[in-house]
Amino acid sequence: MTSDTSTATLHRGGLGDTSGLAISARGLRLRGGRGEVYGPVDVEVPAGELVVVQGPQGAGRSSLLLTLAGRMVPDRGGELVVLGEPLPARRRAVQARAAVAGFAGIDELDESITVGAALRERLAWTSPWWARVPRIDQRTFARHVGPVFGPRPLPRVGTVAWDLDEVDAMLLRIALATVRGPELLVVDDVDHVHDDARRQMVWAALERLRAGGVAVVAAVASLDEVRRMDWERTPQTLNLATGPHAVPAA
Repeated sequence: MTSDTSTATLHRGGLGDTSGLAISARGLRLRGGRGEVYGPVDVEVPAGELVVVQGPQGAGRSSLLLTLAGRMVPDRGGELVVLGEPLPARRRAVQARAAVAGFAGIDELDESITVGAALRERLAWTSPWWARVPRIDQRTFARHVGPVFGPRPLPRVGTVAWDLDEVDAMLLRIALATVRGPELLVVDDVDHVHDDARRQMVWAALERLRAGGVAVVAAVASLDEVRRMDWERTPQTLNLATGPHAVPAA
């Protein structure tokens, strides 16, 4: 994509003082073999805030989110501090405190596994090597994933991932990403849930995480997603179309 370098931003100054911010970026950009992937992006995300990244296919949404989570390296020349850590120098420190969900090829559910086994697998992966993770019963499952599902009925632990509808599948991916209490969560392709009313349930779950103190950056293809949804508190938006265009919260 060709990026428009005239950028309205969420950024309110230099990177001298990043206290109270989960993310502070200035001049962040990434170029690939076919040209500009995203950028330049200037953005500040306070701790415990929700930012919605809106942009069509090819606008660099996934790459930007993975950069913010310390999993991709941007071009030289920009500045990026995440959770108080300068990137890319402190990538491992950020990766330990940030979680990702909704990314093709990264956190996709094995469709043949039960949801209880998926949780057990995630707990084992994030536990010390010597720790034994017992079989997951419904009470344990509810303790770990209930905060994300909220009022929505939970799947039974024996439910196979193939049988989950698109809302429950997305909520489970988010819940698995947050089992160890990250300070930052980035979520790609929220519009995997195609219906507006059902996607509202996913946004409500992300708002609950935000209310609990997690900084959340989530991406969709539509450029009017925030306008179409109902919010407890209107999130900030970062629009990636012909180039990044950030819009302050209303």
